[in-house]
Amino acid sequence: MQSEQEIEFKNLLTKEEFTRISDFFNIKPNEFKTQVNYYYDTADQFFKNNRMGFRLRVLDDRNELTLKTPIEEHIMNEQTVLVTDDERDIIIQKAIFPSIPFIEEIISTKPLTCFGSIQTNRAQLKLEEGTLFLDHSLYSNVEDYEIEFECKDVEEGQKFFFKLLDRHQIPLRLTDKKIARLVKAMNSLKG
Repeated sequence: MQSEQEIEFKNLLTKEEFTRISDFFNIKPNEFKTQVNYYYDTADQFFKNNRMGFRLRVLDDRNELTLKTPIEEHIMNEQTVLVTDDERDIIIQKAIFPSIPFIEEIISTKPLTCFGSIQTNRAQLKLEEGTLFLDHSLYSNVEDYEIEFECKDVEEGQKFFFKLLDRHQIPLRLTDKKIARLVKAMNSLKG
């Protein structure tokens, strides 16, 4: 199991801004890799009510179960464990999870169900200041574009991120996490 603090900044982009940033960093179409995130919660929304997120991420070369817990603004604690393809299939088909210490107590009393998924085409770029991600996501009749920046220091990371947006004339937009955007999109479909 891997546990780490994640410091991240994110901003939604228009399709044109997304293309402009991709071109600026010389990111080619074949550098975008597809991943699918399946989001789980209890019937009484334990994770949502505690501002946490629990997901299965399926990539070409691995499958990750991750619990994200907020520490403070822009900082999350992330606990991740890799699961096999067989375990992945059972999770997706039956919502049965392998023994994982960080969710064991929750699952023992409250079964989890998948409430939605997001397919993301993601490019990742390592920079001196941190890691930049460009995401093109599809979910619940929504298509969105996002820039995300992960770093080791909140102040320095925020300076870099704001400067990057300013340099490319991209307005700062209040940007929810993907899981929150998925829930909003699903709720808008319900009426």
